[in-house]
Amino acid sequence: MTDRLTQLQQCLDQIVEQFGSAITYVDRNHDFEPHNELEDKLSDPQATIAAAEDFDRNIDELTTDMILKTRQIIKLIDSLPGVDVSAEEQLSRIDSLQKKLIQVEGEKIEAIKRKESLTKDIEELINEFTEGIANSRRLNKA
Repeated sequence: MTDRLTQLQQCLDQIVEQFGSAITYVDRNHDFEPHNELEDKLSDPQATIAAAEDFDRNIDELTTDMILKTRQIIKLIDSLPGVDVSAEEQLSRIDSLQKKLIQVEGEKIEAIKRKESLTKDIEELINEFTEGIANSRRLNKA
């Protein structure tokens, strides 16, 4: 699972892409409407003009997607650590985590020492066992 900052970056990239797609759609499919009643309606025979219903439906879908993505971004931002937390609280948390890390590192060092000691004991037992087998074979041959 990706971390929240990576998710946030991906969402921002996606919403930028959605904005670009929406602008491109509007640019390529809009109807030529005059600005006021005195102007004539322009036309371009090479333009692809979407039917008004299709255009409106697609615009609604594009805006809904952008709204949902915006909500997702807001939710991710709200879930970031440090939001609504004072600097003192953050420093206190960091200090607490550092102390815990030192404790865990100490436990790790002790565990490594214990592992090395146990490994040495096992090696000695294996050597004694193999020497015992070798000695018993020598005695059986004699």
